[in-house]
Amino acid sequence: MIVSAEGIVLRQRKIANNRRMIVIFTRQYGKLSAGTSINERSKSKAALALRPFTHAEYDIFKGREAYSINSASVLHSYYSIGEDINRYMTAAAFLEYLEKVLDEGVAMPALFKLSLEFLDSVAVAKSSAETLLFAFIVKSLRMLGVMPELECCVNCGRALADIQAPRMLSVSSGGIVCPECAEVENQGGASLIYKPSFDIINVLRYFESKPLKAFEKIDMKKEDANAAREILANYTERYLDVNVLGKPYGEG
Repeated sequence: MIVSAEGIVLRQRKIANNRRMIVIFTRQYGKLSAGTSINERSKSKAALALRPFTHAEYDIFKGREAYSINSASVLHSYYSIGEDINRYMTAAAFLEYLEKVLDEGVAMPALFKLSLEFLDSVAVAKSSAETLLFAFIVKSLRMLGVMPELECCVNCGRALADIQAPRMLSVSSGGIVCPECAEVENQGGASLIYKPSFDIINVLRYFESKPLKAFEKIDMKKEDANAAREILANYTERYLDVNVLGKPYGEG
Protein backbone atom coordinates (compact mmCIF):
# COMPACT_ATOMS: atom_id res chain seq x y z
CA MET A 1 0.00 0.00 0.00
CA ILE A 2 1.24 3.48 -0.93
CA VAL A 3 0.61 6.31 1.53
CA SER A 4 1.43 10.02 1.23
CA ALA A 5 2.87 11.78 4.25
CA GLU A 6 4.06 15.30 4.97
CA GLY A 7 7.16 15.21 7.11
CA ILE A 8 10.48 16.46 8.45
CA VAL A 9 13.69 14.39 8.28
CA LEU A 10 15.09 13.74 11.75
CA ARG A 11 18.02 11.48 10.90
CA GLN A 12 19.41 9.22 8.21
CA ARG A 13 22.02 6.46 8.03
CA LYS A 14 23.46 4.11 5.42
CA ILE A 15 22.24 0.52 5.32
CA ALA A 16 22.95 -2.40 3.00
CA ASN A 17 22.68 -2.40 -0.81
CA ASN A 18 23.33 1.33 -1.25
CA ARG A 19 20.16 2.17 0.63
CA ARG A 20 19.55 4.63 3.42
CA MET A 21 17.27 4.49 6.45
CA ILE A 22 15.47 7.80 6.93
CA VAL A 23 13.74 8.69 10.20
CA ILE A 24 10.88 11.11 9.46
CA PHE A 25 8.45 12.93 11.71
CA THR A 26 5.22 12.95 9.70
CA ARG A 27 2.07 14.91 10.33
CA GLN A 28 -0.22 11.95 9.57
CA TYR A 29 1.63 8.96 11.09
CA GLY A 30 4.08 10.34 13.62
CA LYS A 31 7.67 9.09 13.57
CA LEU A 32 8.46 6.58 10.82
CA SER A 33 11.66 4.80 9.83
CA ALA A 34 11.72 4.13 6.10
CA GLY A 35 14.34 2.74 3.75
CA THR A 36 15.03 4.28 0.36
CA SER A 37 17.19 3.76 -2.72
CA ILE A 38 17.05 7.45 -3.69
CA ASN A 39 20.60 8.76 -4.09
CA GLU A 40 20.89 11.57 -1.55
CA ARG A 41 23.86 13.10 -3.42
CA SER A 42 22.01 13.62 -6.67
CA LYS A 43 20.43 16.97 -7.55
CA SER A 44 16.95 15.58 -7.97
CA LYS A 45 13.99 17.00 -6.03
CA ALA A 46 13.58 13.64 -4.30
CA ALA A 47 17.19 13.72 -3.09
CA LEU A 48 16.79 17.23 -1.65
CA ALA A 49 13.81 16.00 0.37
CA LEU A 50 16.03 13.52 2.25
CA ARG A 51 18.26 16.21 3.74
CA PRO A 52 17.96 17.67 7.25
CA PHE A 53 15.95 20.86 7.82
CA THR A 54 13.62 20.06 4.93
CA HIS A 55 9.82 19.94 5.00
CA ALA A 56 8.67 17.56 2.27
CA GLU A 57 5.92 15.32 0.92
CA TYR A 58 6.77 11.61 0.77
CA ASP A 59 5.20 8.71 -1.12
CA ILE A 60 5.83 5.73 1.13
CA PHE A 61 5.24 2.06 0.46
CA LYS A 62 3.87 0.41 3.60
CA GLY A 63 4.77 -3.25 3.78
CA ARG A 64 3.95 -5.80 6.44
CA GLU A 65 6.96 -4.98 8.58
CA ALA A 66 8.71 -2.02 6.98
CA TYR A 67 8.32 1.26 5.11
CA SER A 68 10.10 2.35 1.93
CA ILE A 69 10.23 5.84 0.41
CA ASN A 70 9.43 5.64 -3.31
CA SER A 71 9.51 9.35 -4.11
CA ALA A 72 9.57 12.74 -2.40
CA SER A 73 9.17 16.41 -3.17
CA VAL A 74 10.32 19.46 -1.19
CA LEU A 75 7.66 21.72 0.30
CA HIS A 76 10.10 24.05 2.08
CA SER A 77 13.86 23.97 2.51
CA TYR A 78 15.29 25.74 5.54
CA TYR A 79 18.75 26.01 3.98
CA SER A 80 19.55 29.26 5.84
CA ILE A 81 19.84 27.26 9.09
CA GLY A 82 23.13 25.81 7.86
CA GLU A 83 24.55 29.28 7.16
CA ASP A 84 24.89 30.15 10.86
CA ILE A 85 26.62 27.90 13.41
CA ASN A 86 24.36 28.95 16.30
CA ARG A 87 21.19 28.27 14.32
CA TYR A 88 22.62 24.99 13.00
CA MET A 89 23.64 23.61 16.41
CA THR A 90 20.32 24.64 17.94
CA ALA A 91 18.30 23.09 15.10
CA ALA A 92 20.37 19.89 15.32
CA ALA A 93 19.51 19.65 19.04
CA PHE A 94 15.85 20.20 18.11
CA LEU A 95 15.92 17.25 15.66
CA GLU A 96 17.62 15.03 18.25
CA TYR A 97 15.02 15.99 20.86
CA LEU A 98 12.14 15.14 18.53
CA GLU A 99 13.59 11.79 17.57
CA LYS A 100 14.01 10.79 21.21
CA VAL A 101 10.62 11.95 22.56
CA LEU A 102 8.47 10.64 19.70
CA ASP A 103 7.07 7.13 19.70
CA GLU A 104 7.12 5.22 16.42
CA GLY A 105 3.81 5.37 14.55
CA VAL A 106 2.01 7.70 16.99
CA ALA A 107 0.62 10.80 15.26
CA MET A 108 1.12 14.11 17.07
CA PRO A 109 -0.23 16.76 14.68
CA ALA A 110 -0.05 19.61 17.21
CA LEU A 111 3.64 18.90 17.89
CA PHE A 112 4.26 18.61 14.15
CA LYS A 113 2.71 22.06 13.62
CA LEU A 114 4.83 23.47 16.45
CA SER A 115 7.93 21.90 14.87
CA LEU A 116 7.30 23.69 11.57
CA GLU A 117 6.84 26.94 13.49
CA PHE A 118 10.19 26.34 15.18
CA LEU A 119 11.93 25.80 11.84
CA ASP A 120 10.29 28.91 10.41
CA SER A 121 11.53 30.97 13.35
CA VAL A 122 15.02 29.52 13.80
CA ALA A 123 15.73 30.03 10.09
CA VAL A 124 15.34 33.81 10.51
CA ALA A 125 16.36 34.26 14.17
CA LYS A 126 18.21 37.50 14.83
CA SER A 127 19.20 36.57 18.40
CA SER A 128 20.45 33.45 20.15
CA ALA A 129 18.50 30.58 18.64
CA GLU A 130 18.79 28.73 21.95
CA THR A 131 16.00 30.88 23.41
CA LEU A 132 13.73 29.50 20.68
CA LEU A 133 14.75 25.97 21.63
CA PHE A 134 13.93 26.63 25.29
CA ALA A 135 10.48 27.90 24.28
CA PHE A 136 9.89 24.94 21.97
CA ILE A 137 10.81 22.42 24.66
CA VAL A 138 8.57 24.07 27.26
CA LYS A 139 5.63 24.10 24.82
CA SER A 140 6.25 20.46 23.93
CA LEU A 141 6.11 19.37 27.58
CA ARG A 142 2.37 20.08 27.67
CA MET A 143 1.81 18.04 24.51
CA LEU A 144 3.89 15.17 25.89
CA GLY A 145 1.98 15.13 29.18
CA VAL A 146 4.83 16.15 31.48
CA MET A 147 4.32 19.91 31.91
CA PRO A 148 5.41 21.10 35.37
CA GLU A 149 2.75 22.50 37.71
CA LEU A 150 3.03 26.31 37.41
CA GLU A 151 -0.20 27.46 39.09
CA CYS A 152 0.26 26.28 42.68
CA CYS A 153 2.64 24.48 45.01
CA VAL A 154 2.78 20.96 43.67
CA ASN A 155 2.94 19.55 47.22
CA CYS A 156 0.49 21.57 49.35
CA GLY A 157 -1.59 23.35 46.69
CA ARG A 158 -0.84 26.93 47.78
CA ALA A 159 -1.76 29.28 44.91
CA LEU A 160 1.01 30.91 42.88
CA ALA A 161 -0.19 34.40 43.92
CA ASP A 162 0.39 33.46 47.58
CA ILE A 163 3.98 32.31 47.07
CA GLN A 164 6.58 35.02 47.49
CA ALA A 165 8.84 35.74 44.49
CA PRO A 166 11.28 34.59 43.36
CA ARG A 167 9.38 31.31 43.30
CA MET A 168 11.16 28.00 43.45
CA LEU A 169 10.84 25.16 40.99
CA SER A 170 11.34 21.57 42.09
CA VAL A 171 12.38 19.23 39.30
CA SER A 172 12.03 16.33 41.73
CA SER A 173 8.37 17.14 42.52
CA GLY A 174 7.47 18.46 39.07
CA GLY A 175 6.54 22.07 39.64
CA ILE A 176 6.37 25.08 41.96
CA VAL A 177 7.15 24.55 45.62
CA CYS A 178 6.46 27.00 48.43
CA PRO A 179 9.27 27.72 50.94
CA GLU A 180 7.80 25.39 53.56
CA CYS A 181 7.45 22.46 51.17
CA ALA A 182 10.90 23.15 49.75
CA GLU A 183 12.40 22.90 53.25
CA VAL A 184 10.67 19.57 53.86
CA GLU A 185 11.78 18.28 50.45
CA ASN A 186 15.38 19.33 51.02
CA GLN A 187 15.44 17.42 54.31
CA GLY A 188 14.80 14.25 52.35
CA GLY A 189 17.96 14.79 50.30
CA ALA A 190 18.66 14.22 46.57
CA SER A 191 16.21 16.97 45.63
CA LEU A 192 16.53 19.29 42.64
CA ILE A 193 15.08 22.63 43.74
CA TYR A 194 15.95 25.81 41.86
CA LYS A 195 15.67 29.39 43.11
CA PRO A 196 17.50 31.36 40.40
CA SER A 197 18.09 35.11 40.46
CA PHE A 198 15.16 35.60 38.06
CA ASP A 199 11.56 34.39 38.37
CA ILE A 200 11.86 31.05 36.56
CA ILE A 201 8.14 30.35 36.97
CA ASN A 202 7.10 33.45 35.04
CA VAL A 203 9.78 32.72 32.44
CA LEU A 204 8.39 29.22 31.88
CA ARG A 205 4.84 30.60 31.73
CA TYR A 206 6.03 33.18 29.19
CA PHE A 207 7.67 30.48 27.07
CA GLU A 208 4.45 28.49 27.04
CA SER A 209 2.04 31.37 26.40
CA LYS A 210 3.81 33.30 23.62
CA PRO A 211 4.13 32.13 19.98
CA LEU A 212 7.58 30.98 18.92
CA LYS A 213 7.80 33.92 16.54
CA ALA A 214 7.98 36.20 19.60
CA PHE A 215 11.41 34.75 20.48
CA GLU A 216 13.13 35.39 17.14
CA LYS A 217 14.72 38.59 18.47
CA ILE A 218 14.93 37.84 22.20
CA ASP A 219 18.24 37.23 23.94
CA MET A 220 18.35 36.07 27.56
CA LYS A 221 21.09 37.27 29.87
CA LYS A 222 23.93 34.78 29.89
CA GLU A 223 23.43 33.76 33.52
CA ASP A 224 19.67 33.42 33.04
CA ALA A 225 20.13 31.34 29.89
CA ASN A 226 22.58 29.07 31.74
CA ALA A 227 20.10 28.59 34.60
CA ALA A 228 17.19 27.90 32.22
CA ARG A 229 19.35 25.41 30.29
CA GLU A 230 20.30 23.52 33.47
CA ILE A 231 16.70 23.38 34.74
CA LEU A 232 15.28 22.19 31.41
CA ALA A 233 18.12 19.69 30.95
CA ASN A 234 17.39 18.14 34.33
CA TYR A 235 13.62 18.25 33.85
CA THR A 236 13.66 16.53 30.45
CA GLU A 237 16.22 14.03 31.73
CA ARG A 238 13.96 13.11 34.64
CA TYR A 239 10.57 12.98 32.92
CA LEU A 240 11.41 12.10 29.31
CA ASP A 241 14.81 10.40 29.68
CA VAL A 242 16.05 12.93 27.12
CA ASN A 243 18.66 15.65 27.46
CA VAL A 244 19.86 17.66 24.46
CA LEU A 245 20.85 20.73 26.47
CA GLY A 246 23.73 19.51 28.59
CA LYS A 247 24.86 16.99 31.17
CA PRO A 248 22.41 15.99 33.88
CA TYR A 249 22.83 17.43 37.36
CA GLY A 250 25.81 16.03 39.24
CA GLU A 251 27.74 14.75 36.21
CA GLY A 252 30.23 17.63 36.00
